[in-house]
Amino acid sequence: MNIERVPPADWPHRLLPEWSSLLDRASGPEAFLSPEWIIAWTRHYGEEREALLITGRDEAGALVGLAPFYRRRLGPRVLSGPRVLSFLGDEGVGSEYLGILARKDAEEEFLSALTRFLEGQWSLANLRGLREDHPSADRLIRLFGARAPDRVHLERHACSSVALPGDYETYLTSLATKFRTTVRYRTNKLLKNFKVRLLRTGREDEIEGHLERLFEMHQGRWEAEGHPGSFYNPRKRAFYKEIADGFLRRGWLRFYLLEVDGVIRAAQFGFAFRGVLHSLQEAFDRHFRPQGVGGVGVVLRGMAIRESIAEGLKSYDFLGDIAEYKTRWGTTDHYVQRARIGTPGPVGGMAYLCT
Repeated sequence: MNIERVPPADWPHRLLPEWSSLLDRASGPEAFLSPEWIIAWTRHYGEEREALLITGRDEAGALVGLAPFYRRRLGPRVLSGPRVLSFLGDEGVGSEYLGILARKDAEEEFLSALTRFLEGQWSLANLRGLREDHPSADRLIRLFGARAPDRVHLERHACSSVALPGDYETYLTSLATKFRTTVRYRTNKLLKNFKVRLLRTGREDEIEGHLERLFEMHQGRWEAEGHPGSFYNPRKRAFYKEIADGFLRRGWLRFYLLEVDGVIRAAQFGFAFRGVLHSLQEAFDRHFRPQGVGGVGVVLRGMAIRESIAEGLKSYDFLGDIAEYKTRWGTTDHYVQRARIGTPGPVGGMAYLCT
C-alpha cells in the first residue's frame, strides 16, 4: 500500500472526488469526515495547526484509506514542546464523530501502514470522537498504543439519539404521556392562533438570511444569561456558512425554521446522512412565548422529527451529551471515546502526564 501525506493546498485537485467516493464505501462513514466538513474546518480553524492528512492507495492507485490528522506543539510555541496528534475538526464546531476513513477490505492494512508511517512523528495522540460501535476505532487505539500500552487512557462521552418508526403518530405514542400531551397541545395551540409555516432551507440564496436569524436568536438567548454564546466568534459563523453551502449541494442540509405570522421564531440546523438526522445547533426567540404555548422550540423539534419520518429517516441524533430536554424525546444512549496515547520514552511520558 502506498502511504502519502497530502498538503491542504493539494486536497481539491488531488483528492476530489475520490474522497467523496471513499466516504460512500468506507466501513465507518460520517459526515464529519466528509471533504466539505474537513476542508471548511481546516480553512477556518487550522491556524497554528499543522494539517497531516494521510492517504493510502492500493496497487491500482485507488484511494482506499484517508486519515485526517493535525499536529500541534504542547505548551508555548517558543518552547517547541512535544508534538500532539489529533483529528482535524476536533474543536469548536461540534464534530461529534471523528476517525479515519477506509474501505472495509483495506482497513486493517491501511491502519497498520498508517501506524508505521507516523512512527516518530508524534509524542501524544489526543483523539476525540471515536465511536465505540466502529471497529476501526478499537483497531486504531490498539495499534497506536501497542508500543506503550500503559500510556493509553480512554474517556467515554455519551451521545443520544431516537429511533424513528414508520409514522409520526406511532412515534408520539412511544413518549411519556405528559410530554406527548405537551407536544400535541403546544403544536395545536400555535397552529390555531397563528399563521405557521415550517421552512426548510432549499436554495443557496436563502442560506445567509436564515443563518443570520439563527445566530441572532442563539446569541440573544445566551448573552441575556451572561454567556458569550456559540456564535460570538466570526470563524464559527463563516464555518456554518461554508458547511451549509456544501451540504445543500450534497442534498444533506436539513435547516428547519419555524415561521409564525411571517417572523422566524425558532431554527434547527442539521443534516441528514446515511438515514440519520443529525441535529447540530438550534435556537429560539426568547421574546416570543405565546400564552398556552410557551417556547416554540418543542413545536419545531416535533415538526422536524415528523419531517424526518416522512422522508424515511431511521434515526434522529441529538449528538453529544445527555440532558432532560433530549431524553424526554425517547432517546437511547451511545458513546464516543477520547483516547490519549503516549509514546515510549521520556517525551511521550511527559506529554501523557501533562494532559
